[in-house]
Amino acid sequence: MRFEAGQPKSSICRAWQVISSLYCHLLQLIVFLLISVALSGCSESVKRQLTPTPKFLPGNTNVTVRQGAMAVLPCKIRNLGTKKVAWRRLNSDQFLTIGKITWIKQVNMMVEHESQPGDITTWDLLIKNVKANDSGIYECQITSTKEYAYHVQLNVVGPPITNPDIRTSKPAISVVGSTYVDYGDPIKLICNATGGPHIPEEIDWFKDGDKIDAHKYSDIVITKYRSLRLQSMTSELLVDRSTTDHSGTYICRSSQNAIGSIKVTVLIADTTNVKRGTGSQIHPNHAGVSISSYAKTSLMLSLVVSLVLVPCVL
Repeated sequence: MRFEAGQPKSSICRAWQVISSLYCHLLQLIVFLLISVALSGCSESVKRQLTPTPKFLPGNTNVTVRQGAMAVLPCKIRNLGTKKVAWRRLNSDQFLTIGKITWIKQVNMMVEHESQPGDITTWDLLIKNVKANDSGIYECQITSTKEYAYHVQLNVVGPPITNPDIRTSKPAISVVGSTYVDYGDPIKLICNATGGPHIPEEIDWFKDGDKIDAHKYSDIVITKYRSLRLQSMTSELLVDRSTTDHSGTYICRSSQNAIGSIKVTVLIADTTNVKRGTGSQIHPNHAGVSISSYAKTSLMLSLVVSLVLVPCVL
């Protein structure tokens, strides 16, 4: 911009102020965009570092069973997250199972899934009434990545052996759990029912002779789980916060009329002591990654902002 010699100095100053203001706003916009991109990249980097990697845990990789029996091919994984687990025969493009679903028309194959503490899950492949042509190498894999695979060799030998003791065995049932609990503490009872050669079809719970259902006992949760491997049915009775109303005799009855019972007493006592170990913790390695990454980025961006914005202040 060109100014005449006689033009007032105030006009020149105002023009210079407008130009300086536009320059500062432009620099501020650029700095804002740089900060957004940097923090986004830092956040993604930290997220990737904090996401644990799935890992297969050691197990039996060579399983030998007799014809007619049930083969259990183990697969145990830590830190599976939201990924899926699939079984297939090695060198075959056809999946046998994906997740808990069987993908082939074979009723003798299924997956037995169980969750364990420490973010551990089991995905055992069960093959009932195995035959000689079931022998071979089976692969348990995490479907989202190619490098995660676990191989199990299945060997099927000899003719089946009949065991008369199994056919004549009687149904059995057992109930375990804490017989005394403090007021407000959870109640957990486990009923395990076996039926000899047949798995019980159903398990019912009773409290003091009254059948437990979701309408009468809305604060009691009952779960059921059938295990082909153990030839049993397991049911859990859970109460999140116990009261004196939960005291009584609990009876577990299978569909084969096997009965087990346990008496539970809820105690009322002075509970002024605070339980320890309930606070959340951050793994030191994870915390170190997060703090270190953001500290370096914040320091760098603060320096850039200070150098850029000084002319705007002046």
